[in-house]
Amino acid sequence: MGADGQSAHGPTFQRACYLLRADPRASGSCSALDKRVHASGNPEDKFMVRVKKLMALAQSKNQHEAEAAMAKAHELIKKYNMKLLANDENRDFVSFFVGKPALRHFREDYALSNLLLEFYFVYGIWVPAYVLEKGKMGRVLEISGTIQNVKIASYIHDFVQRFIDFQWNNYKKDKRLNRYRKTDFAVGIIEGFRSKLQMRIPRKTKENLAVIKLKDPLLKKYVRYKYPRTAAMKLGTLRNDKTVLNDGIGIGKELVIYRGIEEKGNGNGLLIGQ
Repeated sequence: MGADGQSAHGPTFQRACYLLRADPRASGSCSALDKRVHASGNPEDKFMVRVKKLMALAQSKNQHEAEAAMAKAHELIKKYNMKLLANDENRDFVSFFVGKPALRHFREDYALSNLLLEFYFVYGIWVPAYVLEKGKMGRVLEISGTIQNVKIASYIHDFVQRFIDFQWNNYKKDKRLNRYRKTDFAVGIIEGFRSKLQMRIPRKTKENLAVIKLKDPLLKKYVRYKYPRTAAMKLGTLRNDKTVLNDGIGIGKELVIYRGIEEKGNGNGLLIGQ
């Protein structure tokens, strides 16, 4: 590329990184992306500090107090992002895998990804990823957004998945239910939680909020640069057990997201910072 006489990280290096969609800031001293996403964060980041405090309050055994704390956390997330967009403030974006690469993903995986896109100010794409235990290429969900939004959305994703697994283990006892019924149950929980979040958006702002989230010009530009060619994916219709689905919806409407137990350095998700 005619880089003779240029410094190691000169203009040609920068151009090569741009063409390869690589971060030119990466170096031996640069922390891995997962560590940066799950790091404690800047102590001056008042937004994340407030979100974490509200999620901690959502652990309250008092259902009313827990619901109120979670609602305030979501309201804060919404206002913070709407302010960024309204002021057209510059912001850096990162892309991060959530969940595990798999050869096959169930319907609840797609429902959960749609939930993140609808309420947590991230953009999601299913991308190719190697499934180590199968020795084949599969797919995984990759979300893009500001590091704060990616951190929150990643936490929500892991929290909801583990909540589903816990509730399913209790629900299926003494019942002859196969894996497809777990999908009905899980989709129901996600739909119940989604309807709960939707109810908290004032009617007069529902349409405006949806338009604002879809038209984040910088995030849209970032994703288009990262993935110039994308294709829409359609899911076929499947039969479901209405009873199991409705039971899941009822449980999902009671779901409260709160700040979980944190561990340092294991990189296994469910971390929203110290």
